[in-house]
Amino acid sequence: MGRICKTLCLLITLNVGVVYGDTPDARNKFFTFTFENDIFVGEDDGYTNGTGITFGSAGFDEFSTSNVPWWIHWLIKDRYINTAPNKTRAIAHMFFQRMQTPTVITDSDFIVDDVPYAGLLAWQGTAYSWDANVSDQMSLYLGMVGPVTQAEQAQKLIHSAIGSDEPLGWRFQLKNEPVFKIELQRTWKLYRNDSSRFQYDVVGLGGVGLGNLITATKGGFAVRFGTNLSNSMGGFSLQADRHVNSLAFTKTNDFYFFVGARAGYVAHDILINGNTFTDSHSVSLEHFQNEAAAGALWSRNRWAFVFAVLSASAQTELNDDRESFGAFSVTYRY
Repeated sequence: MGRICKTLCLLITLNVGVVYGDTPDARNKFFTFTFENDIFVGEDDGYTNGTGITFGSAGFDEFSTSNVPWWIHWLIKDRYINTAPNKTRAIAHMFFQRMQTPTVITDSDFIVDDVPYAGLLAWQGTAYSWDANVSDQMSLYLGMVGPVTQAEQAQKLIHSAIGSDEPLGWRFQLKNEPVFKIELQRTWKLYRNDSSRFQYDVVGLGGVGLGNLITATKGGFAVRFGTNLSNSMGGFSLQADRHVNSLAFTKTNDFYFFVGARAGYVAHDILINGNTFTDSHSVSLEHFQNEAAAGALWSRNRWAFVFAVLSASAQTELNDDRESFGAFSVTYRY
């Protein structure tokens, strides 16, 4: 198990992803590189770093055992994500590592009044179904928190490489525990002006998740400005780097900027509430949370890029400080 986790962490640290097309057409194959870090916004606490690799396939009319694993097909074959007519569909698999630290990482003593040290290593499988006006996303998360995630080693390696302070409190991190989450999300067009090459639209955002990883429901909206917006609904999210870059699905050179916000109720978050089945460090969860994001997506020939910044309200009742981080991903289509 330890060797497998170290191998996953090495792959994630390399931050290389591949998206394989559903057909032999080379234009449907992708490489994706992704990186999240609060260093983009000049911080180094709370949610501090995340990396991941993604692979999948896109552009088919329905899910079948020829384009998704049999057990995923068994789960979704009779669901709306597969039965809704006149949709384009995709499947994506992301393997990711994320880490959380308290504000002061140079203190080797136990810090009671701040979030626990925590690492998360997980797989996220997402089925997409969309048209020009509505996109549905159904995701399953399976993974681990605790020392097995190698988050301590990954953060120390990154901090050593960039000259940041060494984190000293990882021995107080959450204990090993399996985690899961089932998540449903929908994005729908509220308004679109497409009377010229440069378009803008307003989209609604809604979602619910259930699991010992996170249980929450959130809703909001976003405003987008760019080109060919009707063809970029499939993978849109306020956290655009955590989904397939939908501009990479098109064979045209397009771009768009977005700004948006959402809010909702978080019933449980293992990174704040601590381990579910054993005693561990935990703090009081702030149930009502909100977040705002802005970013840019661009595709040019065989390349597609995402850069985004997200600011989230406090996740705990300890303070009112917002938490921010930036994200970057690059996709190569071959």
